[in-house]
Amino acid sequence: MRFQDRVTAVSTFAAGVLLNLVGLTGLWRSPTDLPPAWHHVTLFAGCLVMLGKRRHPMLALGAGTVILGADALLGGSVAVILVLFDLLFSAGLFASDRARNALTTVVFVITGTATVVGGLAAGEFRVAVFICFQLVTLLLVPLWWAGNIRQQRRLGELAAREAVVAERAAMARDLHDVIAAHLTTTAMHSGAALARPPDTDRDRAALQAVRTSSLAALEEMRSMILLLRADDPAPRDPALPGGLDRLPDLVAAAGPHVETRIADLPRVPAVVAQTVYRIVGEALTNAGKHAPGSPVTLDVRPDGDRLTVTITNTLTGTNGVDHHALTAGTGLVSIRERAALLGGDLTAARDGDRWRVRATLPLRGET
Repeated sequence: MRFQDRVTAVSTFAAGVLLNLVGLTGLWRSPTDLPPAWHHVTLFAGCLVMLGKRRHPMLALGAGTVILGADALLGGSVAVILVLFDLLFSAGLFASDRARNALTTVVFVITGTATVVGGLAAGEFRVAVFICFQLVTLLLVPLWWAGNIRQQRRLGELAAREAVVAERAAMARDLHDVIAAHLTTTAMHSGAALARPPDTDRDRAALQAVRTSSLAALEEMRSMILLLRADDPAPRDPALPGGLDRLPDLVAAAGPHVETRIADLPRVPAVVAQTVYRIVGEALTNAGKHAPGSPVTLDVRPDGDRLTVTITNTLTGTNGVDHHALTAGTGLVSIRERAALLGGDLTAARDGDRWRVRATLPLRGET
């Protein structure tokens, strides 16, 4: 920023010298007999003041006003008026709200007073209008311009804060989808093992399923941490889990009663693959909770420019939910929102003696 201020000051001085050389001086009658070259001195002083306009905007404006008065004694010049314009803009942009409000009030008073006094002194209404237009252009326009920029910045900050809130809500949904499904699977397998008489082979199979689900949960947590540290310069594993290549592991964790039908798929965008993984995981978890042991069919196939995912399970009279913590009631809502965000849709409803979850997602987006 300091370099930018220096460039602005040097550029203003160069342009001001050129304006002085072409004769844009002597705007008013001068009470002194000093040569026009003295306008270069006031211009140089004004450009020096511009270097401090960012850190001390009101002090710089006060000094610039004094320099404008000194330049007016020499007859006035357009170059110094440009310096004052820049200092007013900087005060409106960098000063505190209280200082800016006070400055705006002073400018309005000066404009109104000069308009009335000038019009009465000249005895003509058009002179008053001309004075008003000049002062509005010189004094009010830079303040209005700076205020508009400040407002745009505030709106940008508000939008950024809203984006952070939305991102946090999305992360909360992801945490539910990722962790709740795996923890539910772990609780169900351990609960089933505890509810039956001891059996070495069956208990070891249950422990293996618990281990598989726990490792999957840890892997998902690792991937989320890597995403949160996306700006970290430290090396990281680019292979994030949760795509179509992880579906076999998801099916294996659900149990041997899942029949899988996955057709040859074209190149699937990463965001679509992640969504498919979440939908399948939630559907298999729900099937295990509400219809434990029932046959489940997973079908993934392309349909034109869309990808269709269907999970079907037979309804049973038993219910694997033996604790209120095993069901939060937000899983289907979450995956339905995921599908909608991609421009797809998801339905979950009873179809005879079966429960069907069907999602259609567009095969587009960046990988």
